[in-house]
Amino acid sequence: MLHRYIVRSVIVSLLLLTMTVNVLYILPMIVLLNTHFHEFFGR
Repeated sequence: MLHRYIVRSVIVSLLLLTMTVNVLYILPMIVLLNTHFHEFFGR
């Protein structure tokens, strides 16, 4: 449960950083989505 919350919060914060600061933050977000797909979408 805590692991899902951490993964979701990191991905959302990286998405916000991508929109506000720099487009390069999208790369670690894509890597996290690929490695933690089940934790983020809850399947």
